[in-house]
Amino acid sequence: MNLSYSSLNLLHTCPHNWLNKIMGYEQPDNIYFQEGKICHRIIQDHVARIKTDKALKHILVHFPIVEVVDFDPQCKFSFKVGDHIFRGFYDGLDWKNKRFLEIKSSSTLWTVGKFQQAIQRKIYALANPILEEAYLITCSRKPSDWTTQLPKVFKVPLTNQDREEALTWIKDSIKMIEAGEFTSDLVDGKCVDPRCYWGANCQFK
Repeated sequence: MNLSYSSLNLLHTCPHNWLNKIMGYEQPDNIYFQEGKICHRIIQDHVARIKTDKALKHILVHFPIVEVVDFDPQCKFSFKVGDHIFRGFYDGLDWKNKRFLEIKSSSTLWTVGKFQQAIQRKIYALANPILEEAYLITCSRKPSDWTTQLPKVFKVPLTNQDREEALTWIKDSIKMIEAGEFTSDLVDGKCVDPRCYWGANCQFK
């Protein structure tokens, strides 16, 4: 089975959507995805020196490799956990300086503490043990707000404990899949979540 952070995270946050995903129900696009793509493109172009942005002039870190197309193979990683393949994509890479980039756009900027605790960061550390640092660039969802709410950049070290915690999380997620417990967030077998990621396409509506 092919696994990813986004798919396994569904098991922990809204498990019935794991079924929506693996059964091929289309996840509707939404404004948050669209805004995230716009923010990623601006920031990735800036850190790769493809096209610098005035609102990001305080961000000097350089990542020579960034995604330039969706599912860019130069940013892809994969590794095995048992019989399963785990796949993902870095937002940016700098192999020379042994670091990767993660970009988060949201209504409330991330803190360094939240980034340190994020299992996604730890999984990305596990994917390539050669990497030593993770950089986070966190910003408002709308670039028009960046002049009044400056995007922030943090860096944290990648540790063996990070990698051990990531591997444990993945193995625990696989146990959840094997147990087949995907409906704990339903009410009488129905999805009542007004913010369900699958919206009207959810098979449990």
